[in-house]
Amino acid sequence: MALAAQTRGPQAELVSLLGRELYPLPDTSGVVAKADAALAADPGNLDRLLDAARARDLLLQFRESIAVYTKGLDTAPGDVRLYRMRGHRYISIRSFDDAVRDLEQAAKLASSSFDVSYHLALAYYLRGEFARAADEYGRCLAMSKAGAALPPGWRSCAGLDDDTRVAAADWRYRALRRAGRHDEARRLLDPIHEKMAVKENESYYRALLFYKKLRSEEEVLSPATLQGTQFATVGYGVAVHHLVEGNAARACALLREITSGPNWAAFGFIGAEVDLARQGVCR
Repeated sequence: MALAAQTRGPQAELVSLLGRELYPLPDTSGVVAKADAALAADPGNLDRLLDAARARDLLLQFRESIAVYTKGLDTAPGDVRLYRMRGHRYISIRSFDDAVRDLEQAAKLASSSFDVSYHLALAYYLRGEFARAADEYGRCLAMSKAGAALPPGWRSCAGLDDDTRVAAADWRYRALRRAGRHDEARRLLDPIHEKMAVKENESYYRALLFYKKLRSEEEVLSPATLQGTQFATVGYGVAVHHLVEGNAARACALLREITSGPNWAAFGFIGAEVDLARQGVCR
């Protein structure tokens, strides 16, 4: 299962749906070479193969990581981890049909996995299948009993904490609104309050507080409080809100601002890119 040595010049990782060239990060510390060396020393070890793929993921070298996950599936076609991770990376390169294919297979193998459900619903959403996305997020959020055992470290839809719940709830809200199921979207906000135990997914939490009118747009989009991918995440939620409320000018201005930024692998960026590319959303 040894990997061929990779050389990388200053070429784009992909061309966006809007025609923009998108670039990976430089491997300044040699993480790919280190991961490949560990795999070469133990070529039958799927954990080492996953490490080699994830090293590429960290550098936004998604086409190479997809090739590594595919190599793993050649020898371990029943390993759900490979379908889950490859499906995620197909989303990253905007191959949504391939993402759905992999993630639906992962769902057959691990139906109670939060990460499988979350990414599968996202792939549906990005294909414009908003009702289907909302239903998949809802299935996970409503799960009260865990299913079959999941790989170590994987999160189950049963017993979600506030941090995980707000991520799925935010995307479900967006999907419900865009599917025209506005009453369901409003009910989804009922349990959202200002003292939830959210640490990692603050961006999704901010968006939910904005939808519920507990925070203003200015508060949730304050540049002084947003770092990294946070603007893409919160900004996309605010843009969707304006879009479904009929304020296309503000929505499209936000979508364009998000896609002018550097965080092209962020889900909010991808969502904004898809909406701008979709005919009739922003003329």
